[in-house]
Amino acid sequence: MIKYFFDVPVYRLSEQEYYLEEKNHSKKLYEYIYTRIDGTKRNPLVSYEKFYEESSIFRDMWRYNEIIGYIRLYILGTQIRGEYFQHKSKRIVKTRKKSFIYITHKLVSEINIMNQTNDEIYNSILQYLERCEKELEKKYIDIVSFKSIGQYVNWNKLIDDNK
Repeated sequence: MIKYFFDVPVYRLSEQEYYLEEKNHSKKLYEYIYTRIDGTKRNPLVSYEKFYEESSIFRDMWRYNEIIGYIRLYILGTQIRGEYFQHKSKRIVKTRKKSFIYITHKLVSEINIMNQTNDEIYNSILQYLERCEKELEKKYIDIVSFKSIGQYVNWNKLIDDNK
């Protein structure tokens, strides 16, 4: 029986890249709004900084709007593997509509965790996720949540409960 234990999000781009894109978009929008038809600049009622701050009210939107897939980690015997689900579009672009499809049962080769300590298992999973990131080039795998709890998990008990 397969025991799923963590879903790791995969993004189109990193959070920093996303907000840089958003800032460039806001600047273009600001210039468009405050430029007359003849190309001369209007006297703006608000500074660009204020405009950008107000247009970026939803600062955490990256986390939900730029996600393109998930690596679903699971235990199979003494191995840890990761299934991969991705947005079902052929070309991944900025979008608000997403539908995920199953891509593969094993993104990269599994890791064997037999007779390892909890710390060794945790570090093995981190190495596994690094290999996944290499496999999914030009994508960003968000392991922040996994890192924040992974070091406190009793991995051996989790594996034993799976048997």
